[in-house]
Amino acid sequence: MPGLRPSSATDRNLASLLAEVNRLARREFDRRVRHLDLTRAQWLFLFHLGRKPGATQSELAELLQMERISVSRQAGRLEKAGWIERRNHAADGRAYHLSLTRRAEKIFAKLETLAGELRADYLRGLPPPRRTALLDDLAHIKANLLRLQANGHHSLS
Repeated sequence: MPGLRPSSATDRNLASLLAEVNRLARREFDRRVRHLDLTRAQWLFLFHLGRKPGATQSELAELLQMERISVSRQAGRLEKAGWIERRNHAADGRAYHLSLTRRAEKIFAKLETLAGELRADYLRGLPPPRRTALLDDLAHIKANLLRLQANGHHSLS
């Protein structure tokens, strides 16, 4: 953001504001999906798998920011409940490709609709050019953070 000093109150509050927006959005989404009788862990798993069909458990672990063993256990529970299917990976006998069942595909469609409605609600009143600028700025911040991780947390300057 132009004109801001690294030690400004704006910069110090940015991470807090991002975390709070994320928390409020998740809480509101939880409220909107309550009628589907899914836990947050379940709907997050189905949502990410719906967006990346055929993902391996390792890929989902990265997307969900979870340990692989936790994803494996969740996949087992969801498979037993009839939400997902696991197929052996052709090149790696220890890995599985995951996919939604028809039942879960219907739920995924509802999740997508509810997510779109929530997005429209929380962006209401923000003109399209400002939405674009906001997304561009957040993408820039994300890219900087990814570069920091790749550089071993050394400054980018």
